[in-house]
Parts: sequence; C-alpha cells; structure tokens
Amino acid sequence: MKRWWTYAVASTAVVGLVVALLWSGLDGPGREGILWAAGVALPVQWAAFALLVGLRERKQGFLLALAGGTMARLGVLGAAGVVVTVVETGVGVGALILGLAGFLFVLALLEAFFLRGGTTMRQPG
Repeated sequence: MKRWWTYAVASTAVVGLVVALLWSGLDGPGREGILWAAGVALPVQWAAFALLVGLRERKQGFLLALAGGTMARLGVLGAAGVVVTVVETGVGVGALILGLAGFLFVLALLEAFFLRGGTTMRQPG
C-alpha cells in the first residue's frame, strides 16, 4: 500500500508540474482541456498501478495487469476522443487529447520506477 501511495503522490506532483508549466501558454478552453486531461489521467493511472501492484505476485498476474492497464488507458483515450468529437463541450480538444495521451504515457513510464525493488515477481512454472 505504501508503494501505491508514493506513486499517487509522485504522479500528482508530475501532473501538477506539467499543468503549471503549460498554464500560461494556453487560452481558456485549452486550460479547461488540460485540467480535464489531468483529472481523468490520474484516477486511471492510480487504478492501473493498483492493479499492477495487486496482481504482481500471482502467476501471470503481472502480464494480466499490464494488459488490463493498457486497455484501460487506450479505452479512456478513445472515449475522450469520441466525447469531444460528438458533444460540444467548449473544452480545448487539442489540449484535452494531447494532454491525456501525454499524461497517460509519462505516468505509465513512471510506474517502472515504483515497481523496482521489493519482492520479485513470481515466475511461471
């Protein structure tokens, strides 16, 4: 559980830093888009990481968690793309989609840092 909390804090800090850096370069709808991207990416990443940590010790659990997390990320990105295409939201579409894709990618890479160490993964056989 400690591993998840440290990942949650670190991922929130990374997303907050990126939003702060981009804030002055975005207009009103762009700011809304990047905030929505951050607000969607964080819970998806937290759930994916919790799944990864929780299934890590089971036989084939690590691969199952990686596949599930990848499907969740792609599904959320696809759903966001459909929503902003179909519904008039007033949110900056480019900032939302690019921000969401960027956050999901960077935070997925950050997972590796927090999975290092600790117990080893169980090998099949």
